Amino acid sequence: MATFLSISASPQAVSSTHAVLSHVNRRLLAAGHTVRTLPVRELPPGPLLAADSSDPEIAEAIDAVAAADALVVATPVYQAAYSGLLKVFLDVLPQFAFRGKSVLPIVTGGSPAHVLAVDYALRPILSALGAAHIGQGWFVPSSHIRVFSDGGLVIDPSSLTPLAQVTDEFLELIGARPAAPAGLPGRVDSAGGPRISAVAGHPDIEVRRVMPGDPALAPLLSDLVVEYGTRYGRPSPNTQLTEVPATDFLPPAGLFIVLVENGVTVAGGAIRRYDERTAEVKRVWTSHRHRRRGLALRVMAELEAAAVELGYRRVHLTTGPRQAEARNLYLAGGYLPRFDQSADPETIGPLAFAKELVPGAGLPEWHPEWAVAVPLDPDTRRQVHAIAVRGTVNGALNGVRR
Repeated sequence: MATFLSISASPQAVSSTHAVLSHVNRRLLAAGHTVRTLPVRELPPGPLLAADSSDPEIAEAIDAVAAADALVVATPVYQAAYSGLLKVFLDVLPQFAFRGKSVLPIVTGGSPAHVLAVDYALRPILSALGAAHIGQGWFVPSSHIRVFSDGGLVIDPSSLTPLAQVTDEFLELIGARPAAPAGLPGRVDSAGGPRISAVAGHPDIEVRRVMPGDPALAPLLSDLVVEYGTRYGRPSPNTQLTEVPATDFLPPAGLFIVLVENGVTVAGGAIRRYDERTAEVKRVWTSHRHRRRGLALRVMAELEAAAVELGYRRVHLTTGPRQAEARNLYLAGGYLPRFDQSADPETIGPLAFAKELVPGAGLPEWHPEWAVAVPLDPDTRRQVHAIAVRGTVNGALNGVRR
């Protein structure tokens, strides 16, 4: 495993650039590597501007560059160039400080007019410092980045998918994971293959039912931890996938399904027992490399077919308020939303959906955890959610009562 140094070159304390870099770091950590982040803005300004390499903090930063096997350099774009903060830091480094190292450049900016800043501004200086290889890198427009006060981050899918792919390709370059299978798109913004049928059992892709712990689940579970951790910021049982025990997914109460193409897991999901007649859908995932192919709809169809085989008559599920793609998937799959669709999702918390698998089966009872003992009218409920996302449920209820 490699040691990465991620250089954050935004001058702002709360920064979309740093947030995007944190997401890339999660992907590196998920691959089993050691990652250290160097926020340049936290270095002492006097010695940094004076290029005083004898200063202890500056010397430590230089040593961190030397010790790293590979680097990620993230910077905002100002006036069609990388930040001045990055410029003064690179000026402190010895000549050829990046010799023998691979570097992945990540750039953010307010306008698509700056999209070529990676190639025309940043790449030449990285090359001059001796980088053995400079990854393709990616430009993420500021309009595609939403940073939440709790540390959560949502990146628009049109930027998240290529960002994930260039990161994966960078990992392949340094031997972090097997080479990509033949047939993957040459462009990071194109689909990874043909459309897949949404009909369960169609022979256009291999469907496997697997047990918890099966190696085929590794990419699914690893990527979900990255995605949930990015979107919701703080570690929790949900972001770590420990909110329910793995034994819940064992037959006959539940199971995992994966879709496999050319020997690679490209999508998957699971069901568990919600009640005697109801299956709960969990862990629905599609590889970033293979989105826009209808794989998620196929996963849902396979899970529903499996649920019927296990004796369930209906399905219940919840998704988080920051997972718009999942919300749209369930609506497209015929699931009934059990929340106010006109309300801000951040004021609702978990978004619940349900679907009858057998006509006339009805829908399972469901209440938000905080509302089980305290029935609330819709307006009060939204107030509670608004406070709850900032603190505890008890605090939220007390805040409304006051």
